[in-house]
Amino acid sequence: MTEQDKKIAIQTIKDILHVLHEKRYEDLPSCVDEMDWDDTEEIRECVQGTLDMNGFDAFDEYDVPCNFHPQYEYHHEVEFYEKSPESFEANYELTSGGELVDLCLQLRFLYSEGKVKRIFHMIDPM
Repeated sequence: MTEQDKKIAIQTIKDILHVLHEKRYEDLPSCVDEMDWDDTEEIRECVQGTLDMNGFDAFDEYDVPCNFHPQYEYHHEVEFYEKSPESFEANYELTSGGELVDLCLQLRFLYSEGKVKRIFHMIDPM
C-alpha cells in the first residue's frame, strides 16, 4: 500500500463522513465505487438509531476536535490493514459532538486495472 493509496482512502472517508454528517445517506453510493451494504435506508435506520439512542445529533466531519472523558489523545487515525497484494482495508471510529459513538466505518480497497477500487463495506458496532 502506497502513500497515494492511503490518501485515496482518507479522502474517501472524508467524503463519507461529510455525507453522514449531513444525514444524506442516499448519497453514500456516490462516495465509493461499490457498496457491499447497499441498502441506504437500512444504513440510515441503523446508524441514526444508534445516534438517537445515545443522545447524539450527527456524525462529526473528519478532523473535528474530540472531547473525551477521561481526557486522552485521539488523532482521528485511520487504521489500515493490508489483506493481500491485491487489497487493503481501512477502519475509522466515528464520533459525534467530539465523543466516540461506538461505530466503526469499514472500507475495502481493491487494486484493479491500475486503480484503487473503493468499496463501502459496513458501519459496525464496536
